[in-house]
Amino acid sequence: MLYKVKHMVKYHMSKEVGTNASSYSVLTTQTKLQDVDELKQELLSKLRTLGERYEWTHNGRPSVIMVAKTVSSYACERQIKHLLENGNLAKENQKFDSYYRQKSEFATLKILECLKRKLTAEHVDAEVLTEVPSDVGRYDVVVIQGYPCKVFSSGEEIVRIEVKASLGLNFEQIDRYLWDSSPLILARIVTGHVAKLEPPTLQAYINFSLKELNAKVDRLTADNIYTIPGTACMSCIDHSCPNNRGDCKKRVSVVTMPDSEFGDDITSFFQNLSYVAEKTASMVIEELKTPIPCLEP
Repeated sequence: MLYKVKHMVKYHMSKEVGTNASSYSVLTTQTKLQDVDELKQELLSKLRTLGERYEWTHNGRPSVIMVAKTVSSYACERQIKHLLENGNLAKENQKFDSYYRQKSEFATLKILECLKRKLTAEHVDAEVLTEVPSDVGRYDVVVIQGYPCKVFSSGEEIVRIEVKASLGLNFEQIDRYLWDSSPLILARIVTGHVAKLEPPTLQAYINFSLKELNAKVDRLTADNIYTIPGTACMSCIDHSCPNNRGDCKKRVSVVTMPDSEFGDDITSFFQNLSYVAEKTASMVIEELKTPIPCLEP
């Protein structure tokens, strides 16, 4: 079932904090979150329309997430339009070594084992769900495929976890995940990095991003698009474009790791995994224990 995110704001505040001041702060933040949600819903509606126009569908419904990824991944709007018009050709001609996927699955398993242990030890009543779809992506959890997971307590979304077991970050994906208001924990195994992003503290950027994407979709819908030559021209499938520098011949390449890097990569993975798992689980526990202020009706 489709899960709709409930907006929540967390504050580290004591009972001594003045009711009026805290209520005003919560009201202000809730108003800003509502503004973000309105921009998000406006964008999602436009993306559905694009999906219907170009027949990008899955199980009879517009593939909003795939359309969003395509629209937000390229600067050249001619390239985006060509990809939308030729959905069967839009897939990259690449096959990835399953090593990358299996690393992520194994890392997610170890993080969740650590999280379950800490939840039990701390006597925290929380539910960890699997295969939770949302407007911005699919959040898988438990044992395999954590991209990312969601943790719930009393029916309220508390925190999401995005596990990255290899080098690099997909910033288009992270940008999209910021459209939901709950905290997002990024766990990068090989580098040993764990960080928590709080979307309510990034509202200025999120507003900016959503407004620009709304304007971009408006241009695509009106066919008032910009052609922007650049490095993307080397992999573009629009061979009718005069700026295209790609190879017309369709080839399938296998993306894998050079032998010279494999030893360091897998060593760093195991060296950092326990630290990242412990820190990630501790952040989740902290979020679960943080009080959520409520306004009297």
